[in-house]
Amino acid sequence: MEQLLKIGVSACLLGQEVRFNGGHCNHRFLTHSFSKYAVFEPVCPEVAIGMGIPRKSVRLERDDADSNMVRMIEPKSGHDYTDDMVAYSAEKAAELNDLDGFVFKKNSPSCGVFRVKIYQNDQPSERRGIGLFAQAVMERYPELPVEEEGRLSDPFLRENFVERVFAYRRVKDLFDRKWSRRDVIEFQAREKLLLMAHAPHKAKLLGQLVGRIKQSQRDDFATAYIQAYMDCMNTNPSKGRHTNAMMHMAGYLKNKLSQSGRAELASVISDYRNGYVPMTVPMALMQHMIRRLEEGYLVNQTYLAPHPRDLALRNHV
Repeated sequence: MEQLLKIGVSACLLGQEVRFNGGHCNHRFLTHSFSKYAVFEPVCPEVAIGMGIPRKSVRLERDDADSNMVRMIEPKSGHDYTDDMVAYSAEKAAELNDLDGFVFKKNSPSCGVFRVKIYQNDQPSERRGIGLFAQAVMERYPELPVEEEGRLSDPFLRENFVERVFAYRRVKDLFDRKWSRRDVIEFQAREKLLLMAHAPHKAKLLGQLVGRIKQSQRDDFATAYIQAYMDCMNTNPSKGRHTNAMMHMAGYLKNKLSQSGRAELASVISDYRNGYVPMTVPMALMQHMIRRLEEGYLVNQTYLAPHPRDLALRNHV
């Protein structure tokens, strides 16, 4: 990767004092660890539409006249910010056409992605909403990796998000230059085991798409491939699928390893599957064996290092 990633971020997560109470929610992983590999595009939709700092809190309310319509309301005054927020969100989303990922502020009526509270009349709130700005971004860029900062505290979700961000950048870089059929085939070969760890069935369909590349127009194929690739990558991997991918790798080594070497590798993979060791343990042994045995196909697998090692994202998954 020749350039830094470009990541959209709710501005308060970068330490900007734009919260409704005039504070911020600086996220240390973003500002201290991930910042070495990314430039950030800060966005605060509420400030952008003129709501001020500090400001009265707003919330999402279901429209009584149209149950499918959710509005952004300031409950104390009844002021409706929906039209302003929807118009801004559409305009701003259109500008963010070169992002590699987005981290949103959880629970926010503008930026929340998962389980944002929706109110209706005097009924208890329902955690089934999406912030109006986040929804506009996600609808315009369905392949874009997105996450909430609260969920980044989960080591599994953090590793998965960063993995998807780097994957999105790689596949875009592939088609942003003058590419050939051979380039795509080689890219698909390098990504095979990573895709298998996310969604084996979708990975197989992606391989079939590559097999039909000669029958497609270039632009149509690029669009279809990026969509299918990210559909696969945006499917969360599991310990079982990771184990399956590792066993697949071990299959390439079995004829080059001694009986004791095969047993050692199988034992470490089993320990990972059973939760006794983190993912770094079988992967480190696998990398050592691949280098020692000079297994060319596996050396180039993205799955071995889908993100920078110093982020230590696989130490706790």
